[in-house]
Amino acid sequence: MVSLHGELSASSIDERGPWLFETMVAELVDGELGIGFIYSLLTRMAERYGLDDAVVVLRHESFGTQSFRLGGRPVTSRVVARLNAGPGVWCEPDVVPANECDAVRTASQLALTLHLARFNAGHDALTGVDNRRTFDHALEVAAARSARYGWAFTLMMIDLDEFKALNDRAGHAYGDHLLRQFAFALRRSVRNGDTAARLGGDEFGVILASAEGAEASGFLDRLRAQVKASTDELDFTAGWASSPNDSADPEELYRIADTRLYERKGETPA
Repeated sequence: MVSLHGELSASSIDERGPWLFETMVAELVDGELGIGFIYSLLTRMAERYGLDDAVVVLRHESFGTQSFRLGGRPVTSRVVARLNAGPGVWCEPDVVPANECDAVRTASQLALTLHLARFNAGHDALTGVDNRRTFDHALEVAAARSARYGWAFTLMMIDLDEFKALNDRAGHAYGDHLLRQFAFALRRSVRNGDTAARLGGDEFGVILASAEGAEASGFLDRLRAQVKASTDELDFTAGWASSPNDSADPEELYRIADTRLYERKGETPA
């Protein structure tokens, strides 16, 4: 027997018991409310009521309806067929009071909203890679560690060739499409631990962790292959600086990488 509860009753806040708030406090001690909190809630609810299965269904304007299942298990077509289309909590067996299901759904919706707000604040809206603010912070952290421990990394500055002319000729919508394609190629080329960002316009930046000259060249080879596989209309020029060899100061690394980029383009930095 299954149930799907969606509306939060006025009395449920007082009746749902302390376990939900204990879970929230524990999650806040370890980090920030987000997707992990949703799974923690489902786990605590399953332990509390001896559930075999549980799914919370949420809706958000950014992505529509999404489902999260106990233990991170996939939401199969069989499960979907048994769910109502509306937001709420589905439990098996159906032993969880409706007010607690309402509370779990509401807390999960809050966690998801906060997760998406943090993601949007740190990412470029067009391409989905990190934005300049996130990148600058990551560079400061990498530079501080490099200065203290001698850990090497490379700052890579990338500029799309002749993008303005292409954008003017084909239109901004197509230009946006190409920027998204390039960002996708960028994400496929970086490794775990690297940072990729759109710094503005057609300029991108990458922080290659534990990398110097040879690793930077390998990254560029991967990126160029990914770009060529998606489109023949894009090419790029890159300049880079490595820490601690070139500098451990973020501003100086930016200056060196930018200078080298423009030298490769045969231009003078602005």
